Amino acid sequence: MAITGNLLPANAESIETDASAWSALVNASSLARTTGGTLGTYSLLWRATAVGDSQIGLATRVAVTAGGEFWACASIFPPAVGAQSRIEVRWYNSGGTLISTSQGPVISAPAATWHQVAVVGTAPATAATANVVIRVTGTAASQAWFTDRVFLGLVAKSTGNLLSWNAESIEVDTTGWAIEGAGAASVSRTAAWWYQSLLVTSTSTGAVTAQTAETPAVTPGVEYAGYAYVVPDTTANGLPLTITIQWLDGSGTVVGTSSSSWTPTMSAWTRVTIIGTAPAEAVSARLALSTTATATSQQWAIDRVVLAPTSALSLPGNLLPYGTADMEQDVSAWTVTGGTGTQSSESWATGAHSLKLVADGSGDLVASTTQPVPAGQEGVGYMFAPRTRQLADRRYRTRIEWLDSTGEAVRTRWQSWAGVATGWLTSSIGDLAVTGAVAVRLSIIVPGAPAGDTWYVDAVEWKVGGLTAYAEPAAGGGARITLRGLTGRGPTWLWSLTRLVAGEAPAPVRGYSGDLTAQSVVGDVAVVTDYEAPLGVPVYWRVAMWDPNGVGTLSYTSDPVTLTAETTDVWLKDPGLPQRSVKLTVATPMPTWQRQARQNVSQVRGRRLPVVISDVRGGKTGTLTVVTETADDRDALWWVLDAGGPLLLQWPPHWDEDDIYVTVGDVSAAPVVDYAEFSDRTWSLPLTEVDRPTGGITGSADRTWETVATENATWADVLAGTPTWLDVYTGA
Repeated sequence: MAITGNLLPANAESIETDASAWSALVNASSLARTTGGTLGTYSLLWRATAVGDSQIGLATRVAVTAGGEFWACASIFPPAVGAQSRIEVRWYNSGGTLISTSQGPVISAPAATWHQVAVVGTAPATAATANVVIRVTGTAASQAWFTDRVFLGLVAKSTGNLLSWNAESIEVDTTGWAIEGAGAASVSRTAAWWYQSLLVTSTSTGAVTAQTAETPAVTPGVEYAGYAYVVPDTTANGLPLTITIQWLDGSGTVVGTSSSSWTPTMSAWTRVTIIGTAPAEAVSARLALSTTATATSQQWAIDRVVLAPTSALSLPGNLLPYGTADMEQDVSAWTVTGGTGTQSSESWATGAHSLKLVADGSGDLVASTTQPVPAGQEGVGYMFAPRTRQLADRRYRTRIEWLDSTGEAVRTRWQSWAGVATGWLTSSIGDLAVTGAVAVRLSIIVPGAPAGDTWYVDAVEWKVGGLTAYAEPAAGGGARITLRGLTGRGPTWLWSLTRLVAGEAPAPVRGYSGDLTAQSVVGDVAVVTDYEAPLGVPVYWRVAMWDPNGVGTLSYTSDPVTLTAETTDVWLKDPGLPQRSVKLTVATPMPTWQRQARQNVSQVRGRRLPVVISDVRGGKTGTLTVVTETADDRDALWWVLDAGGPLLLQWPPHWDEDDIYVTVGDVSAAPVVDYAEFSDRTWSLPLTEVDRPTGGITGSADRTWETVATENATWADVLAGTPTWLDVYTGA
């Protein structure tokens, strides 16, 4: 199998077919495929024609990206101990002219066995292709050399690492490191993350420290993390090890340290991590790993060494401190009740550790942030999204508690999840920051967890976003609901918006194309104005999302909004055209409601009582009397009535009348007094109750061309981000 990221063709990498991918360049001959490779079955054999520098290279150069940092390496089998070899990358422009060469260090064979040569270099600005060249010092004519597992590719540097690739990976040599105390540095090829690692060997008992020779620049007040993967040999197994960030001033003097203690074992690579904030005097930093040898020749292999700002290691947008979110240093940022919480390397979502929870059977298993998190900006939506893994199918909850300055919860929001033991799951719950909250406590809860129930928590996020619904009064007697976070669960999910009123069944909210019952996700934000919400009573709105191809569900219920209800006024609204709505003052007499009995009475001969055939009773009919004062009021009412379709009649709540959909019959508008210049009118509106009409709404009660002109300076601004005229009209 080809090495991931290798730019070389497979046969140049592992010589499994023949030797045609390579050619003799200088003082080389007899190129051939031979058995005994390190990658696959075969390797490449060549011979030095005479004493001196012998060179072989790729038969065909490979394309490279100018400015990219590349590394090349190869396994070499020398003819004898001490035989010297190196690897080069030669850079060529598009015309085939050699620009420059990146040379790796000369390596003296530690034994007559396979070892590695490597080089790191940056492709020049005009580079188009590159050749990999292996150079050896032939100690005698016809002396045989072997190579295998040849690689050229971009460096696989860890995200955000301030250290060089060689200091991180030790793939070239140990020059990126310095040893203090009773130790020596070399490379290990038996314990390595890639092909080589730093091998620290004790030369006597006592303290030994390996530290980076590089001291990259840091910024005071910024949080950084340093980590490395460590595995000791059998004699050093279980000895304590300390990882330290040393903060240096401009003269290179240590002005502070951040340290963390670990106990790596030989069973597997242990990631050791330290998190610290650069002090005010810090200009640069270096990373150090220290231990105390108890005997001579104890060894520690070190690889994948990183020093980076935690902002580069955290998930994008995460507002939690790195130590709280990723558990890489310890789990002190979490408090556990109903069980135990420990740092674990058994399973993780990111990094190398997680928070392991084991229930004791005393009740709910709860893991909560130890230190409250800043609450953020009032009215902004935030998302709590932990990654969890469970070993048994069991329901669990995620909870957000908004805390005031005394630590009391102003509001609590939670979401229940149907957890399954199928791997790591992300459970996101959104909420809007509330008035009076200064901090947030985040929790994962397993209700009634049985003893021994085991969970893992990792990669916890708290950031702006999440599924939320924010409701506020809108012009025209409606409520505007702003939905955010619709894209958070995937493009195939559907969503709905429902109105919730105490004592009534949940009702769908009308949107532009009809009731919002199964809407496709077309954007993260949707703004809906509900003109059918009742007046004067608390109303909630619930947005729900679900996966039509699975079992996933998610919902959010808004805070309540109470729309203003005047003492003597009703609303008469066109459900399809919100601008055609009017608030009216009711006059006497109030409607005398009638409900028609649908009956046929038959007098049957020989019977004292008739036979009555009946159907369900009809809806309400009655006459509503209203008054208008001005010509504008009169014209507004005529505009509502002119369409002739169903209208929504809404009453103040204390009138003990139900909101109903009606059609209006023949209308009369009588002057209040017989004086032509007096505009007051008394209206008689014959009403017949009808079903709620279907269809969507068009526009809004208060959006006009003047609104569009106010919002946008030019026509280009109007059209930007609005693919249709309907978007301009609706303000979507």
